[in-house]
Amino acid sequence: MPSWLITGANRGIGLSIVEALVKKESNFVIGTTRSDSAALNELATKNKNFKVLKLDITNQASVDAAVVEATPLLPKGLDYFVNNAGKAAQELTKFEDLDLDIFAEEIKFSTVDVLRVSRAFLPLIKKSEQKKIIFVSSVLASSDITFMMVNQFNAYSVSKAALNMLAHKWGASLKGEGVITAALHPGWVQTEIGAPLTEWMTTYAPHLPPITTEEAAGNVIRNSEKVTLETTAAFWQFDGTNLPW
Repeated sequence: MPSWLITGANRGIGLSIVEALVKKESNFVIGTTRSDSAALNELATKNKNFKVLKLDITNQASVDAAVVEATPLLPKGLDYFVNNAGKAAQELTKFEDLDLDIFAEEIKFSTVDVLRVSRAFLPLIKKSEQKKIIFVSSVLASSDITFMMVNQFNAYSVSKAALNMLAHKWGASLKGEGVITAALHPGWVQTEIGAPLTEWMTTYAPHLPPITTEEAAGNVIRNSEKVTLETTAAFWQFDGTNLPW
């Protein structure tokens, strides 16, 4: 029975990942949320293979408590740890006009806080059969592609590029311990975060319409299952091809 834990599972892609996974009774799934979630609570009442945990990745005490609560639920360890929780602010703001405190918080959320929660669960991940840490990233973190998208998600692009470096560098270290990492771009998705890109995408990339959260969830699950130790610490497009850093 493969085990999964998804952060930021109360809405958007995270919720759709959970909904897709629990359809297979062979999966055991944990969805985390900072605040109470009616959607997750309802799923938990209907699916015996699903549990909800309170988790704020920015708070060490919350992270430690979540690990304690999750440990007895995962006697064989945690196969897939999916760092899905994300945030975006100042989406169309020029670098000259960014609020630097908000910018710094976004970078911290994508790096320090992701590392905080991932390394707390690392003993459970190492105990599992699959041993995978997945970082939900974005094509906006690719230097080749972002260069063309002037003033689109400047702060977000930098924060996700930093997340990618965490996945890449830490992945090189974890490979020796049999732990697999991957940075995944799920696609341009119809979410609150993705909405501000609509005008740019409609003008310059009309051939790439937004996808649903259900489609994005399928991309994340499929690629998470696909990555191996031989392909660890890479940056993946939603279609299973590699993206340039």
